[in-house]
Amino acid sequence: MRQVTLHDVANAIGVSAQTVSRVINQRPDVADATRVRVWETIRQLGYKPNIMARGLVSRRSHVLGVITLTLNDYFRSEVMTGLEKDARARGYACHLSFAKEDADDLPELVDSMLARQVDAIALLMPKRFVYPEFHVDVPVVSIAHLLDHPRAINVDVDNIDGAYQAIRYLLDQGHRTIGHITGPMDWAPAADRVEGARRALAEEQVPLTLRNYVESKDWTLQSGYEAACQLLEQLPDLTAIFCHNDWMALGAYRALREMGRRIPTDVSVLGYDDLPICQFMEPPLSSVRQPGEGLGQLMAQLVITAIDHAEAYRQDMLVPAELMVRDSVIAPSLTV
Repeated sequence: MRQVTLHDVANAIGVSAQTVSRVINQRPDVADATRVRVWETIRQLGYKPNIMARGLVSRRSHVLGVITLTLNDYFRSEVMTGLEKDARARGYACHLSFAKEDADDLPELVDSMLARQVDAIALLMPKRFVYPEFHVDVPVVSIAHLLDHPRAINVDVDNIDGAYQAIRYLLDQGHRTIGHITGPMDWAPAADRVEGARRALAEEQVPLTLRNYVESKDWTLQSGYEAACQLLEQLPDLTAIFCHNDWMALGAYRALREMGRRIPTDVSVLGYDDLPICQFMEPPLSSVRQPGEGLGQLMAQLVITAIDHAEAYRQDMLVPAELMVRDSVIAPSLTV
């Protein structure tokens, strides 16, 4: 059976082969109606664009290099899903590599990506890493880690404001003895959430002392459980707990119940991420929502747009967080 060609697609629609090529290569100079007809005809005829030939013509590989920590985190998985889907829709494939937990293999992974002639690099590395000589000549998009690079696109959730919203809500409910279960402080989101909490507390002259928080060693259920047990020992009169992610909040639920504390009657709990599980917890967990898949889509859009720019340019973008109020927070009781 003869292979369908680009000219077959063009002849079937009555447009030039150059028009079909512009549509396939995501060029903007094509009418929307024509673009739709081209893609419909491509699907109907079963045309398969020759990626290697496209690369020779455009001098691009149409591949994005993606470096991330392991996808054992729901939020990071959502970001990766959004990034890959949007990149694929724009004609790009993703080449994925996993960095070590301490990211000391990052230079090696970047060099490997560049050797494969990727058109851009996406970093899903929220843990702080040291890479003083980040010299690459392709656009780089990074989430939750600010890169000082002329072709860097830094994308993040506004974690300072997200945590501010959370603590401001607890304060408005009347809570003043608030415990904090933070993520590891060598992760940028954890540091930003502490800063946001500190700003909200300062408005009411409520200090954030060593008794008020416990730094978790990771972001897991077990870590949240252990941190909550420690927090209740050092701050037994607390009336609310702010957890830096929902998994740790779920661990805190267990610790509170084991110690005979009712949620939210005795202790209110507020999480972060707004995972699907929040609506099914008992009581449903109030949480700060960050749009994981939407962030991934934004990363792909921005970095693919940057590929089209001949000159280097820097972008820093914050996406707003949103507090989702459910039944895990009420005004504090007069006695605990």
